[in-house]
Amino acid sequence: MRDFPSDPLAAVTHPDPAPYYQQLQATRPLYFDRALQLWVASSASVIEAVLAHPACRVRPTLQPLPAALRGTPLAGVFGRLIRMNDGEYHARLKPALATALVLPPPSVDDCCAQVLATMPARLDGAALDDWLFAAPLQIMARLLGLPPDANRLARMRDFVAALSPLATAADIARGSAAVTPLLAQFAALPAAVSPLYAALASRITPPASLHANALGLLLQTWDASAGLIGNVLYRLAVDAGLREILRQQPAWLDDCIAESQRLDAAIHNTRRYLAADADIAGHTLRAGDGVLLLLAAANLDPARHPQPLRFEWQRERQELGFGAATHRCPGSSLALSIARQFVQQCLHRAPDWPALARSHRFRASLNARIRLFADAAAAGSTP
Repeated sequence: MRDFPSDPLAAVTHPDPAPYYQQLQATRPLYFDRALQLWVASSASVIEAVLAHPACRVRPTLQPLPAALRGTPLAGVFGRLIRMNDGEYHARLKPALATALVLPPPSVDDCCAQVLATMPARLDGAALDDWLFAAPLQIMARLLGLPPDANRLARMRDFVAALSPLATAADIARGSAAVTPLLAQFAALPAAVSPLYAALASRITPPASLHANALGLLLQTWDASAGLIGNVLYRLAVDAGLREILRQQPAWLDDCIAESQRLDAAIHNTRRYLAADADIAGHTLRAGDGVLLLLAAANLDPARHPQPLRFEWQRERQELGFGAATHRCPGSSLALSIARQFVQQCLHRAPDWPALARSHRFRASLNARIRLFADAAAAGSTP
């Protein structure tokens, strides 16, 4: 009998969740999980139907803010994030954010080169773990025009931890202390400090919304980029043949990253909440119901990707790791560019690939699949 995860949330950090996801698709593409008190969607067609349905929202109608954040400085940021809103606010500002994030390649490449040039000559274990989070954060900070700040990494770590569903009261207190100086760095920026920030400032108002969503770009870079890059590096660590192909055909790296993202997505699930009754995939969902959308499972749907567990360099991909419909991540191209440059550096620096394959583990999370590579016994606390 296969060692399946205990539930869809445990699948995020399971060593091999693919067979479990495929079983759900084949037997229960949409079902109600009584233990989680959530509907669970696993097939690509059902997930796309939920994402496109006008009754399905990113937050419960009666709880636009997580209860634990009420009355804290974090509430003002969370409530203004475009990705955590629907309706007029989202419809007005999402196109502005998407337009601002269409950056010319030289801008992104230059920022990546400046940051990655400071990486150690050899990345292994704990050093790699640190850089999985630090490098994308520093690249996004440069793109936004932020000056260097020795405290930014620690503050972002506290901020991100406070927004997690796993956050403790102590996590929220630390995140509340971190968010004020993080916002202040944007309040101090001239509007024209960088092309990206200038584009944001010209399109997103009032200033509180501008600053919250600029900080939101750092937030989205944190977990998603670390997961994306770490999962690609793990695939390279366990497959010497793949590394050799990329040495001989470096132009295939984009396909390698895209196929790795399809097979081993950084973000495994997201949620939607019903604002009104809706009939979806033969089931009646009621207002107030929540739906857990298994994006990583949808990427393995044989109806969309024949032989879905097979790594194929060139295939027509319809992956949902970056979401879909109105809330599809507008920074997907930027994230893939950062991942490409990071992985290129690792291929050139030749870390101890077998050691990385042996020592990896997963950071605790209910939705992000983030591999860490330091030996568990020596790693201590994780980011």
